[in-house]
Amino acid sequence: MKKILISVIAFLLCACTSNLVEEKDYTQYVNPFIGTQGEGHCFPGATVPMGMVQLSPESYTDYYFRYENARVAGYQYNDPYLIGFTHTHLNGTGCPSLADILLMPFCMKDSIGTKRSDFKSKYDKSSEQASPGFYHVYLKDHGVDVSLTATPHVGIHEYLFEEPESANLLIDLQYGVKWDIRTICDNVLEASQEFIDEHTLVGYRKAEQWTDRKLFYVIKFSRPIISKKMLDAPDGKEEKAPRYLLQFDMSGNKDLLVKVALSTTSIEGALNNLEQEVPETTTFTSIKEAAEKEWNDILSSVDITVDDEKKISFYTSIYHLYIQPNNLADVDGKYRAENDSVYTARSGKFHSTFSLWDTYRAAHPLYTILTPEKVSEMGASLLEAYYHKPVDKNNPNEAHPYLPRWGLWGKEVHTMIANHAVSVLADARLKGIKPCNYSDDELYSAMKTTLKQSHYRNHVEVINQYGYIPLDVKLSAIDDNRETVSRLLEGTLNDYALSQCAKLFGKEEDYKYFSKRSQLYRNVYDKSIGFMCGRYASGEFRKIDDFSLAVGEWVPFSDYTEGNPWHYLFHVQQDILGLIDLMGGEEPFKEKLDSMFYAKTHPYFSATEVATGCLGEYWHGNEPCHHVPYLYKYTSDGFKTDLIINLIVDKFYRNAPDGLQGNDDCGQMSAWYAFSVLGFYPVNPCNGEYILGAPQIESAQIKLSNGKSFYIEVENYSKQNILVDKVYLNGEVWDKNYISHSDIMNGGVLRFVMKPYKGEKNVMNFKINQL
Repeated sequence: MKKILISVIAFLLCACTSNLVEEKDYTQYVNPFIGTQGEGHCFPGATVPMGMVQLSPESYTDYYFRYENARVAGYQYNDPYLIGFTHTHLNGTGCPSLADILLMPFCMKDSIGTKRSDFKSKYDKSSEQASPGFYHVYLKDHGVDVSLTATPHVGIHEYLFEEPESANLLIDLQYGVKWDIRTICDNVLEASQEFIDEHTLVGYRKAEQWTDRKLFYVIKFSRPIISKKMLDAPDGKEEKAPRYLLQFDMSGNKDLLVKVALSTTSIEGALNNLEQEVPETTTFTSIKEAAEKEWNDILSSVDITVDDEKKISFYTSIYHLYIQPNNLADVDGKYRAENDSVYTARSGKFHSTFSLWDTYRAAHPLYTILTPEKVSEMGASLLEAYYHKPVDKNNPNEAHPYLPRWGLWGKEVHTMIANHAVSVLADARLKGIKPCNYSDDELYSAMKTTLKQSHYRNHVEVINQYGYIPLDVKLSAIDDNRETVSRLLEGTLNDYALSQCAKLFGKEEDYKYFSKRSQLYRNVYDKSIGFMCGRYASGEFRKIDDFSLAVGEWVPFSDYTEGNPWHYLFHVQQDILGLIDLMGGEEPFKEKLDSMFYAKTHPYFSATEVATGCLGEYWHGNEPCHHVPYLYKYTSDGFKTDLIINLIVDKFYRNAPDGLQGNDDCGQMSAWYAFSVLGFYPVNPCNGEYILGAPQIESAQIKLSNGKSFYIEVENYSKQNILVDKVYLNGEVWDKNYISHSDIMNGGVLRFVMKPYKGEKNVMNFKINQL
């Protein structure tokens, strides 16, 4: 009896203790302000993982040259004013768009003008707070305390007015971020709206900028409207959508709750999203807590041990990674396709915001480890876009359909090069992740059609004829002969990816065809100078006068995309060993890498914002370089990878608003950081291998969706011990320079033994003076 009593007491004590143990809050290590100043182009507002709504402030200051480029996400941390809060944003892109439906609360004290800048307010910087799913600020000029949170399709505003009897709200339905802030009058192409009762405004708007987009909305107010006024368009210009000034019956209360629901399908869709996600009895606090839980579910997939500063950089990187691709489908799965018809998504989700030229490199491979179920949904979304793609009205004679290149709001914006949806889909399928509710035949058909038929920026006939893309051959009615080297090189990776799927599916002829095409990178290598160069139809190579000249798609007759010959020399991700052989062996290969990282920083011309985070000719702020630090691991100088990674992690990712060296590019910059901190990276993002680097943490546990865990242990971790001495996998000495995807997903322990660097000082410090 005594033993039984002791056992019962012990059980109760354990149960009580268990109830006292709280789940770890990973959101405390996320700083949404990282990347909000300078070139990061991130926004600090409230959103949930891959949600349609990103409710965030729009900042303002005096106009200056390149003003818009700094505010493609609508916000710069150092701006002194806010002009309102909008509901859609892009994270870290190089082009502006979105910022739909601007709301600005204020207490009406004096008469106010009609210009948008007339409604600006200084704000208390010390009051500004941001965490996953939440944003708060105090508007000093307007006397309003603002809190924001979100569900997938609904933005929730909570305002506390200091003088509720003069509480006003500006609703600007014309606003949106643009390449020229002075042309907001052109932002909306069509609009209709109606106050259906004293608590509700519903409407529709079709906005342009980057692509035209249809948006339906429902705006619900917790207090009844007692007066409304429509403002004249600023500067006497005509605008399609109105701006309203609303006053409310506050009845002595200081608080006003505003809920804004969005849909691409209809007002009814927006209303259903609102009713399903934010029932009438739901409180602001409960919505905020639900958003935090969603983020914790994502962030907790990796638990790392390291100092708090690195924890903040790491978990903010995971946060940025999962802001997109955004699910645009309503709660019932309906979405508006590029052909303007409404469909029900097979997976129930329709993701868009696919910055694939950036994210195929590391973001999508990281998704395959952390959230393979979301990869299945993303794959299905890419196929939804393919199977509902309309004929390109600008070039109806080119083949269609083809997979998205850069998908925004479900539409192809024709930005950047190559069809990297193929590499993303192929990589997932080779890892056993199938697009949700799509067959292998449907998947393979979409990938093959995309690569084997010519369309905009995909030049199959020309490549088949010459074995490269001649720089002096007219490509199509709407496509010129720029970026020919980059287009060929990036295309060969996708050829490789499809060849591996062809092999998996037993399609021998396709395997041979695409394998052969994946080797065409050799045809643009000029052995006389040791670089990949543009080539004329005659076979002659273009003469390069300055190998450091920054070039890009905006430069006439450019051979490269947002890079120079240094970057695209190493852009053969699918065949690094073949590239080493082509360049004459390991020693010339190492010498070229050294020359790249040791080079004197070039005074790039002012239009090249991509030249950020420079280590010699290496630009960490732009994606074509991201795999290059790991290439030393294919040589006997692998320790140089360890040195460079340590330097980049410490210097180019900081817990500060200007802590990112370049656009986050929809999570790609963040994915590079997350992989590199953990100690491995997908140099070839389509072969299921991760090249081993140098971990920047004490330990990590990756909690896999299959219930297993993959552990990373770092022996002798310190600021001085930055080189990898030995590696063990599951207790066995590991002499390969990579681990496989299956090694991770099967669970196990990867152990690094670290040591200090004791080599030449100039090697250790080869770029410190250029940061």
